Amino acid sequence: MEIREGLPDDLGRLIDFMELVDHEFVPPLSLRPGGIYDRVSGTLAKVDSNFLIGESNGRVVGAVGYRKNWNGIEEVMGGAYISFIAVHPGYRGQNIARLLDRALAKKLWSDWMTHVNVTTWSTNPGAYRMYQQLGYVVSKTLEDHRGSGVDTIYFRKSFK
Repeated sequence: MEIREGLPDDLGRLIDFMELVDHEFVPPLSLRPGGIYDRVSGTLAKVDSNFLIGESNGRVVGAVGYRKNWNGIEEVMGGAYISFIAVHPGYRGQNIARLLDRALAKKLWSDWMTHVNVTTWSTNPGAYRMYQQLGYVVSKTLEDHRGSGVDTIYFRKSFK
């Protein structure tokens, strides 16, 4: 597998990939303001944001979107935010998320970022477990933020 930075020409491939995993997000990315198109086009190949794309035999098998100097809520210098991370269902269990996370840490560290934030929800135990295994720690929990019994959980990882 190769990991590379997203290019403007990747727009359609990333949209197709997000549509594949859309139902795994709460609410689905397609139902959020701007939908999938705005999420990809607003991040792809920008000065302070982009995607790292994992490819195998020309197929997108994983991707992570990020924004520098942002914590998910507001601007914060030296920090970054993961706006999207997913692995193709047919390629899970192969450490692709770990490889994407390492590549992202290396990229962000080279851009003078000292930490990265990401959010998930309490009803997604797979993501919760994955972030913990990757070295993220819970920094904040908003109870019932996404509905009754659905907490928003903020994770943070510092780079050393």
